[in-house]
Amino acid sequence: MDSNLNILEAKVLEAVALIKELRVENERLSSRCDELEAHNVELEDASHRLKHELDDARQEAENVEVFEQKRKEIEDKVGDLLQKLEAMG
Repeated sequence: MDSNLNILEAKVLEAVALIKELRVENERLSSRCDELEAHNVELEDASHRLKHELDDARQEAENVEVFEQKRKEIEDKVGDLLQKLEAMG
């Protein structure tokens, strides 16, 4: 009977030690999870900011294209007018 009690005591002590280790590991993992969640929020914020910047850049590119078309039209009209002036000569 003492032998069984000794075995039981050893197993209980082993279980208690394992529970302590698991609690420590759980705390470590919980802390790591919190860190990763915070990092994820930062990355999502950065992603939204970059998407906004990309949208702005695309809009600016469209504006540049429109202005370039208008510049080309003006250049063509000025060229035509100069040719007409030269023809009048």
